[in-house]
Amino acid sequence: MPRRFVALATAALACFGALAVSATPAQAAVLEVVYSPLSLGEYCAAQVNPYSTIGFYNGGLGCYRWNNTGGTTYTGSGSASAACAHFHPTYVSAGYAQGGSQALICRYTV
Repeated sequence: MPRRFVALATAALACFGALAVSATPAQAAVLEVVYSPLSLGEYCAAQVNPYSTIGFYNGGLGCYRWNNTGGTTYTGSGSASAACAHFHPTYVSAGYAQGGSQALICRYTV
């Protein structure tokens, strides 16, 4: 009987040790979302200038509106990190980068 108890106790401790090792927190996943210049225009209209219709990220976030000649007129500058927070206020920002066609790539941890 004592040998069985010792074997059972050893097995139980081994199982608890394996559970403790596997209970370590996992790496947080990173979600990347691309916002086009038109999407950035929504942020610009809400936070920079109500007449803004388009935004471009090229190292900084510039806001523009369409003018009568078919071009754009500068309406102000915004913040890339604030734009990421504007689109997903409950997500934790993990950074941002420039995408193709001057889009903004926001990275969130989930």
